[in-house]
Amino acid sequence: MWWRKLCQYTGQVLYLAKKWIMRGCKVAPEQINHMAAELGISVMEARLLAVRGLVEAEDVRAFFEPMPERLHSSGLLRDMDETCRILWRAVGAGQKIVIYGDYDVDGVTATSIMMLALRRLGADVSYYIPRRSEGYGLNDAAVRRLAEAGAQVLLTVDNGIMAAGQVALAKELGLTVLVTDHHEVPFEADSPEHRQVLPPADAVVDPHREDCCYPFKSVCAGMIAYKMAECLYETAGRRQPDEMLEYHVLAAIATVCDIMELRDENRELLRSALQRMPDVQNIGLRALLETNRLSPDKLTAHHIGFVIGPCINAGGRLETADIAVELFLSSNYERALELARHLTDLNAVRKDMSVGGTAAVRDIIEKSGYADDRVIVVHMPELPESIAGIVAGRVKEMYNRPVFVLAGTGEQVKGSGRSMDGYNMFEALVDCSELLTVFGGHYMAAGLTLPAANVDELRRRLNAACELEPEDMAPQIYVDMPYPIERAVVNRRFAQFLQQLEPFGHGNSEPLFADLGLAVRSIQLMGADRQFMRVYFANRSQQGVICVLSFRHKEELYKIVLEKGGEKMWQDLLCGRPVQLELDIIYTIGIDDFRGQSSVQLSIVDLRLHKNVRPAGK
Repeated sequence: MWWRKLCQYTGQVLYLAKKWIMRGCKVAPEQINHMAAELGISVMEARLLAVRGLVEAEDVRAFFEPMPERLHSSGLLRDMDETCRILWRAVGAGQKIVIYGDYDVDGVTATSIMMLALRRLGADVSYYIPRRSEGYGLNDAAVRRLAEAGAQVLLTVDNGIMAAGQVALAKELGLTVLVTDHHEVPFEADSPEHRQVLPPADAVVDPHREDCCYPFKSVCAGMIAYKMAECLYETAGRRQPDEMLEYHVLAAIATVCDIMELRDENRELLRSALQRMPDVQNIGLRALLETNRLSPDKLTAHHIGFVIGPCINAGGRLETADIAVELFLSSNYERALELARHLTDLNAVRKDMSVGGTAAVRDIIEKSGYADDRVIVVHMPELPESIAGIVAGRVKEMYNRPVFVLAGTGEQVKGSGRSMDGYNMFEALVDCSELLTVFGGHYMAAGLTLPAANVDELRRRLNAACELEPEDMAPQIYVDMPYPIERAVVNRRFAQFLQQLEPFGHGNSEPLFADLGLAVRSIQLMGADRQFMRVYFANRSQQGVICVLSFRHKEELYKIVLEKGGEKMWQDLLCGRPVQLELDIIYTIGIDDFRGQSSVQLSIVDLRLHKNVRPAGK
């Protein structure tokens, strides 16, 4: 296959000069000192919190202390109570309920939550998740098939807000339609006030409704499904803590994988889910953890986002999302292990496809001159549409600008977009909606289908309307504070304090520190492909060296060394012979537990040749 050949070629790694920006701290030193004394923490710890906007003692305590009651009431979501009343009546009347989901992690977990909850409440319930070939969301053919099969209530999760025509069709066919979604509500582009247009459903739950007073808008479909299950159980007068914990954890997985901001109730949900993971009784989830050699009591947001999530996604990308839903609904552990292993194997195939696909798409971009566009729109006909989103995300990281990757050889092409701060991808598509067959999404990501003949015009229109300036597209890394590595490596208390800031993710990034002018003493390559490194720096305060790990900077450092001193300098570094090389680094601080021994571990996030310049201020 094309991708198996291309996965051998990754092309030249694209390294854009990154702008290092030191986060500002507007809090006076005396206030930081007072904060440290009041909270019983060090001044440095207090400064880090202040840099991140946590100044008042009450806000700091709220950030650190688990309080499940901080999760907002489901009743604050517009139409949630009505949706649950309609569902409960349908359960009592024995009506056939169909959950219409989506093929990504958020859609799969939301579907699974509602299937488990409704089934346990005695509902006649089934689900339908379209194949990727059908496209995202409701489609006319599927709606007609479900109606012909006897569906009476259609409940959407993670889709439906953009499907006014399909909802109208379902109503014409006699179905009760309940839309639950978390994507942006469509609006009239030619209306000065951008008036929202809701689908004609019997109830519409979406926190982005203008008339919805839910206090936190950045929730995913899994979270909304969790709230709906909670509301349904209350309506039924049923209290099942073990079952609600199961829904809670699935919603947390969706929150991480759909890249929701880890603040407010999202942070509370995820933190609580990670703490209580060993108590979760979902057989499918436990099988997936076992297959990937993950311990429930040591699970992190990173494991969810980069191990568990991709496995769940793999089914919908390469075969069908039903595999993952069946996994979470499974009551037989042997069957669950079989499904989990299959998803893990599919994910391995997907990884190879993604590497080859990214290299091929980048080649098209370079040869076609799209690299200088403000918004990159690239069509690769033979690319599997199932990996378009992954490729778009990787290309966006390479070029640091909004990217749309389209696939397909027919009259209609499909694809995904990934955005960046300062560019609302959904609104940009609304302004070009007459070129599109169907689309949906939010500020940072979108999916779309359009006639192949419209691709060039879409590229032209998006670029003409984009207001991003070159400085907006320069890669930026925000550093929390400068901190010498010789202090960091011996400050176990500070490393343990940083652990308390977890879980890390979108909206609560891992703290970054900078140190400049570090003399490199030697390099040790590690791993089967020798891509990982231990970089040994001279200790400026005493004799000896400090080891800092690097997991993805070998090629970048090799390029720096070649330009500085040629291949001989590289070989000298590998052999530990003296060289004249100084680096600036941005790094993280963690705790490494190995064979019962705990130590502070430093890991490089970015590096550059030291040129006696300070990081840019903000």
